[in-house]
Amino acid sequence: MYTLLNNQEASKFDLYLPGKLVASLHYTIDEKEVMFIYCEAIETHEATRHCKELMARSLKDVLNRHMKVTVTCPIALKFLDDSALDLPPGSRTIVSERTST
Repeated sequence: MYTLLNNQEASKFDLYLPGKLVASLHYTIDEKEVMFIYCEAIETHEATRHCKELMARSLKDVLNRHMKVTVTCPIALKFLDDSALDLPPGSRTIVSERTST
C-alpha cells in the first residue's frame, strides 16, 4: 500500500511503500500554482509503477487545493496522463514543458 507524504520543508512529495521511500517529486509553490520540477524513482524495481502512482497522488493533492499545476520535468510529463488519473472534469491543470530561452 502506497503512502504519499508532502515534505514541505524539502518542497517535495515522497511516495512510500511500507518502510521504504520509492519515489520523490520536487516542486515549487506560490499562492496559486505548483510547479512539478523534478521526479525521481528511488526504488528502480517497478519504477514506472511508482512514478505513475506518485504523479496521480501528487496531482490530486494539488487539485484538491484548487491550485494550478505546471509540469516542467520531462520524466513527470511522461507519467502524466489525465485520462488515466481519473481527474474531475474541468480541472485547472496546466501541463507544459519549459524551453530554454
